[in-house]
Amino acid sequence: MKTNLCLALGASVLLTAIPVQASEPLTSTLPIEGKSSTGDQGLTLNDDVLPGESSTRTYTYTILSDETTGSDKLLSLDWAHSNLLIPPSALTVEIDGEPVQSVALSKDTADGNLNIPLRADQLTKGTHEVTVRFTGIVRGRMCDTGNTSGSWLTIRSSSFVSVGNESANLSLSDYPSPFTQTFNDRLTIVLPDQPDTDSLEAGLLLYRQMKGDAADSDNVSIQYERQLKSLDGRYIFVGQADGFTDSVSELIAQLDLAIEDDEVLLERATITDDETSVDALFVLAQDTTAFEGTLDHLLIERQRLQLDGERLVLSSAPNERPQTDVISLQTLGASDLFLRGTQTVSSNYFYPLPVLDDTSSVELDLQFKVSDSVFSSDKAGTAAELIAWVNGVPHTVPLNAEDSEDDWQRHVVTVDASTLKRTTFLDVSFEANGLRTEAPCTDSDLDRWLYISDDSQVRLPASNSQASNEAFLNLASLFSADGGVVVVVPDEIDSMMLTNISNVMGELPATPLTGQIQFVQAGKLDESLLDDRSVLFVGDPEEMPILRDRKADWLVTADERVDLAQYGFVPETSDEFAWIQPSPWNDERAMVVIATTERIDPALIQTLALPSETFNVAVKNQNGAVFTNSDTTQVETAGANTNTVTSSRPVWYFVGFFALIAGIAGLLFVLRRKR
Repeated sequence: MKTNLCLALGASVLLTAIPVQASEPLTSTLPIEGKSSTGDQGLTLNDDVLPGESSTRTYTYTILSDETTGSDKLLSLDWAHSNLLIPPSALTVEIDGEPVQSVALSKDTADGNLNIPLRADQLTKGTHEVTVRFTGIVRGRMCDTGNTSGSWLTIRSSSFVSVGNESANLSLSDYPSPFTQTFNDRLTIVLPDQPDTDSLEAGLLLYRQMKGDAADSDNVSIQYERQLKSLDGRYIFVGQADGFTDSVSELIAQLDLAIEDDEVLLERATITDDETSVDALFVLAQDTTAFEGTLDHLLIERQRLQLDGERLVLSSAPNERPQTDVISLQTLGASDLFLRGTQTVSSNYFYPLPVLDDTSSVELDLQFKVSDSVFSSDKAGTAAELIAWVNGVPHTVPLNAEDSEDDWQRHVVTVDASTLKRTTFLDVSFEANGLRTEAPCTDSDLDRWLYISDDSQVRLPASNSQASNEAFLNLASLFSADGGVVVVVPDEIDSMMLTNISNVMGELPATPLTGQIQFVQAGKLDESLLDDRSVLFVGDPEEMPILRDRKADWLVTADERVDLAQYGFVPETSDEFAWIQPSPWNDERAMVVIATTERIDPALIQTLALPSETFNVAVKNQNGAVFTNSDTTQVETAGANTNTVTSSRPVWYFVGFFALIAGIAGLLFVLRRKR
């Protein structure tokens, strides 16, 4: 099994650095259309609305190496705000916690722009914070709360930071920042023209990770070497070193490929055509089985932070962390949360859920502090409350005024299965009410706050290693179960099929590592691989030999023919379809088939990966709409969490019956009128 290799290699983390001089730029035979530089980094992809009397938003920008000041190094902020604002309404910008400029807001400034030159200390290597603070006073206010819908300011998506970031001082310690800041630059992952399955797997796993990390995921793509006609943006070349044959092989020939068969080379390089240049990363192996486990250094955040230098040779896999049912908020991605009158709502934090039954529950063990002023009797306003939102359902967290030795309070929120069983992810956020002073003509509310420690824990139900195998609910459980998933792809993968497979990988509801997923070509699939693993087929099922031999067992067949009509779909308009069922090779595992002979619509994959309802068959029709059989699928989670699917034929029988009655009645009415 693949995981055995990970465990064998994972006895320790070994990163072998090869000390080299600063590498010379690689000369490209392909024309370079644009120099890769993060240049202008957008603050936000969408317009951000700052509502109420006072609101705050914080953004970040990253500097790859110390930059010098200049007229082109600046913060440009575009905004629009309510016409009702009057003095002393204001917009204040802070950089790294230091106020740098304030602007008075009035009717005359309803649309505006602010350009702030960046100082040397704001152009040092690393990540910097930009905080925008808005205070909105509305016309006609006289000692009211000021917290009305007429007070708002919008930060436009056209706002940006221009920081330079030339590619001169390349280092793996910057990874993945240069490749994920894709507001202006495209990121292209390049595979050999005929990649073996290990190279294909490595490229797709890396593509999925980069797409998830990217500031603009639409700028991330994966393609074959033959599709390269010019260079523009940033590039990651992944695969067997001698698998590249054209322009990329000429670049690789300029590298030092002194690596063994069990090693993977990571090297940052600048590619130039004497006039301009682009930034690249090479991820190469002599024997592509070396990607197994070793590639996880690029997929796991704690491993990426340890990368350094321009060149590394990796010869081991990270230690596998044992799965645990207790995770911290920090694991969910939350740092310590500070809620106050100007920032009363946290972000949403997500975590894949295991398979749940009616007896399952999730517990939030919260540790938090409350400012004394929240309970002060001389403070006007409503009583403060803390709400934990779990999958859209509010849970009140009591706030106590009693003193404790360390001022920390604890409360356990229990979330029952009814809140969770129809979702793939745990979704947690927090909201504090009553921290804002609502009484007229009182002083500021900035000293009323709640502080939630990121050491707070989430306790999940004990895993029983069971995977969701009869409905698309909790598809993530397939990848977390022992053995993971075998992904079966066609023997011949053209550029369109590569796009299809990348769309599937890009929307998976979990982050598969190399030990959780294995790619196999359909013609080389051995049934023994499926004895204790779930399987995902992508492509035309009629062209998959082992799957075709089991056609009588397909959920969507009748009399050994695909029959989508039995689930209420119109076959004549169905373009592509997918289904899930217990695996014919092990009914405790799942078989998922995403069937198409042409392009797979990402909307279909999103429906499968993040279901909002219970279904086991989904169809994308010719006009682009996605339909499911959710109205006739019922999942019963009692007992052993078995799923029961009811046929849709009785539903259509009654629909047809009533349509027939209506038709006869209409005909009789017409005949009667003629008489």
